[in-house]
Amino acid sequence: MVAGTHSRAGNLVLRVLTPLGAAFLLSNFYRSLNAVLSPYLIADLHLTARQLGLLTSIYFFTSAVFQAPLGLLMDRYGPRRVQATLTSVAAIGTLMFALSTDVPVLILARAIMGIGAASALMTSFQAIVLWFPPPRWPQLNGWILAAGGIGGIIASLPTAFILHFTDWHGLMIGATAVTALVAVAVFVFVPEPAAPLRRASLAEQLGGLASVYTDRLFWRLAPVSATAAGCNLAFAGLWSGPWLKDVAGLGPDGIALSLLLLTVLLTVGYVVIGAVSTWLGRRGVSLPQIIGAGIALSILLQLPLLLPTGAGRWVVMVAVGAFGSMGALAYPVLNGHFGPALSGRVSTAMNLFVFVGAFFVQYAVGAVIDLFPQVAPGTYPAIAYQTAFGAMLALELLSWLWFLLPARK
Repeated sequence: MVAGTHSRAGNLVLRVLTPLGAAFLLSNFYRSLNAVLSPYLIADLHLTARQLGLLTSIYFFTSAVFQAPLGLLMDRYGPRRVQATLTSVAAIGTLMFALSTDVPVLILARAIMGIGAASALMTSFQAIVLWFPPPRWPQLNGWILAAGGIGGIIASLPTAFILHFTDWHGLMIGATAVTALVAVAVFVFVPEPAAPLRRASLAEQLGGLASVYTDRLFWRLAPVSATAAGCNLAFAGLWSGPWLKDVAGLGPDGIALSLLLLTVLLTVGYVVIGAVSTWLGRRGVSLPQIIGAGIALSILLQLPLLLPTGAGRWVVMVAVGAFGSMGALAYPVLNGHFGPALSGRVSTAMNLFVFVGAFFVQYAVGAVIDLFPQVAPGTYPAIAYQTAFGAMLALELLSWLWFLLPARK
């Protein structure tokens, strides 16, 4: 009987998490891709730092804008149909990106990709809430985040290796085909929920969404989690590449290797933090306590970003990698607080903050860097990065202090 139960549970993990994890892998691949593509895009399209920041961050902006309707769609139609449809949309945006050399069209393509990828993590989290018991949520969330980490790994050194044999157009055409296959896999293999989702009226759905946005626990967790995740995504997904080139003095292959190691750390960190959080939870340590301690350590370990030579870059990589998923622990906290019926709206409400934070930080870092004159074409001085990253760390610190205030009360 136990063996049969384990077999059914394993089959459920395979059917639910593998296709949805593959969709999030692609989402994170596209999210991180420009860190490696940036030298090629700058050379081919003559982009400024501000343009590069916009081209990359628009992905987060459209994902953020789509979060509110996404939550309503998820709670009405479930993860299978929503994710299969939006992965197909992502394939359309990817193909547009592959076939264009016009900057406005590329920005539009990235915007469509952002809409298509907006649901990948959220449908996975919703599926975990729908099909698995609450004690397993942090661990299974960590597995899904690790799949995203693998997407980041593929976007680093493996992508740099592929670019020795083709250009970025050919790379994106291949990625389009893979994206279309994943959309089919989600539709075919992911089951419908065992208990049909309640078809609430639009007024009831909006009322549930309002209850999320007026909740005190949500407003305690949302700013610190969104800022931590947004700064993490901004650095790992874009500005780590230019920083390693201009400040640390690395070449394209050295940058790709550093990004590979960063994403390996991220991937391992997702799994380890999920498992450690579950272990600590059984011993009475709450997830908010873990979030607060982890983000504090992350801020301290990112301080080498303020140095003018790139020294201590491996400390930064450990900070971003080992503690990069601390903000994601807010999702199981809030899902447990609100219950499965609101899981889609809760997760997307939080994700709205994450994507807005990532868009704002990615674009703002580029805007600050652009305030300084280039020392060579496409190269900025160390003080530009010190200023931009200093502002980024100050934002993280302020949001962490906000997180501590309700606890003191």
